[in-house]
Amino acid sequence: MQPLDDQDRHLQDKRSPTHRRAPLWRCWITGGLTVVALTVTSLGSHHSGSLARLSRFSPTETIARLAAHAQAYGLSVFARIPLQDREGRGEWLVLGLAEDETAIVQSDDPEQIVSLPLTMRITAEAGGGSRIQFHATDELPRLPDGTLPPQLIEGLDALPALLDDALG
Repeated sequence: MQPLDDQDRHLQDKRSPTHRRAPLWRCWITGGLTVVALTVTSLGSHHSGSLARLSRFSPTETIARLAAHAQAYGLSVFARIPLQDREGRGEWLVLGLAEDETAIVQSDDPEQIVSLPLTMRITAEAGGGSRIQFHATDELPRLPDGTLPPQLIEGLDALPALLDDALG
């Protein structure tokens, strides 16, 4: 990780007026599967996004359909990570903005220190089919000027259309 520069140091000082205006956060692109796997396994279901869709397909078929359609929306499949918790079986599907890269957002918010915004949590539904949870653009921390990197916004905005196409 890059060292903090002087501009970032004042954001860490909780007495700084700048710190009170905007939380410290970073967004970076990684190709490190270990970083992503550790992040995903540390997240609970409440960190998988506020948006949800139901699929009539099993988790395995849903993921295969999403993976087959991702490239048409400018996304790639970065990783598939098995999930088994109290809420069911399934997988995390980590999408990327480019082949072998995905975005990570880190903030000082204790409720969401690290987020993988282009990640979908796909679990089996009791009656068949699966549930897909994913992030909305407005759930993520913003830069002090209120923005997110444009390529990340494009990727997030593509998720609903990707789901419609893949599951239709």
